[in-house]
Amino acid sequence: MDREELAPHVDELTRVLGDKADKNKIAEELEKYVNLYRVSLEWAKRDILKKMGGNPDSVGDGSGRKSVADLTGDEQSVDLLVKVLTVNPKTIEVGGAHKSIVYGYMADESGRVQYTVWETESVQLKQGSTILIRNAYTKEYKGVPQLNLGNRASVEESEEILDVADMPSGGGSAEVKVADLADGMNYVVISGKVSKPEKREITASGEKKTIVTGVLSDDTGSAELTVWKDAELKDGDEVRIVGAYVKSWKGMPKLNLGDKADIQVLAKGTLGDMTSSVPKVRTLEDVELSGGAMDVVVRGTMVDVREGSGLVMRCPDCRRVLQKSTCRVHGKVKGTDDLRIKAILDDGTSSMSVIFGKELTEQLLNISIEEAVKITTDERNPEAVKEMAEEKMFARTLEVRGMVRSDDFGPMLIARDARFLEIDVREEGAKLLADMEGFQ
Repeated sequence: MDREELAPHVDELTRVLGDKADKNKIAEELEKYVNLYRVSLEWAKRDILKKMGGNPDSVGDGSGRKSVADLTGDEQSVDLLVKVLTVNPKTIEVGGAHKSIVYGYMADESGRVQYTVWETESVQLKQGSTILIRNAYTKEYKGVPQLNLGNRASVEESEEILDVADMPSGGGSAEVKVADLADGMNYVVISGKVSKPEKREITASGEKKTIVTGVLSDDTGSAELTVWKDAELKDGDEVRIVGAYVKSWKGMPKLNLGDKADIQVLAKGTLGDMTSSVPKVRTLEDVELSGGAMDVVVRGTMVDVREGSGLVMRCPDCRRVLQKSTCRVHGKVKGTDDLRIKAILDDGTSSMSVIFGKELTEQLLNISIEEAVKITTDERNPEAVKEMAEEKMFARTLEVRGMVRSDDFGPMLIARDARFLEIDVREEGAKLLADMEGFQ
């Protein structure tokens, strides 16, 4: 904005501040905020007033504040008064370096929104606190706005009271998919198909209690389900769950339904055609941010075949890989032959460790374990199969389906199916990421 456009706002600030600040200084500050820092005009005026000793609520309509329900997913600078529902720290890899972020949910009376704090040193959040956020931005992810607190965002605690305790379980926000589930989520509304339901009897606080376990699946994946009360669920039931919460195990989000959660059994076919058991393809970055997945399909280029790949010897008792014929639990043993490939997959959004077991290694290398043993023996080269994997698989594009678990070393995909693809996976990854962010 030029000085002529800013002039009325400078006059307003000058009037509010009185003799606390010089008009030229106000104009200089406002121009810098709007044109250099690229913040919203309302946010700039409020911050200048606060810095110069005025009342931030004395300008315009009081703020550039929006309610959660009004978020569109394309705000460049937005202010919100919200209650912090969950706070989940996480370490991700960005550009080859580790970065700490915080994610979770916030809410006001109009609804809830998922957020990510990208600068954890300057923004610290406390679960249950009410905060005024200034200069955040939003992006649309799978049709739902998400709030991002970057390097321009500021947060201050507020004494205002927000009544979100009795918010409907949906929180006023859209229903989520299995792929959206993340540790710490509350007020979850989700629909899917139930499989493998099983009633179990446990002892809790000295009393016997019936629970139900199973798997919930939709077109994005599957998640383990635990209903902490007796419930009548049949294999193949289509259900809508309201009020679940998420806890993770080894990075894999698991749905939990307490006493207040509701399960609505839907008529067959309500959720459309659910005959396909293959989830939609996700980016590695998406899976990494989720922390893990019970069932996921990804595409990527194999960029490294790691040490420990090829023909290995395992302990016949515990199946650990032997080192110099020694098991770290059972000592010296006569090992059994096995095949595996440990690799790094990259799709342009992120990279991830992948383990291919014996059957998949035989399939991908077109070799049997007997042939692998013979080649290794004939060539007297213990690295023969690993070298074959490097030759046949390096820089090749694969579609891989499996389970993703996380530990202190990050996420790992344990493959149960894989096939070669003849596509430009980086281009496909970029397209998929763009679709997820709502850009076409």
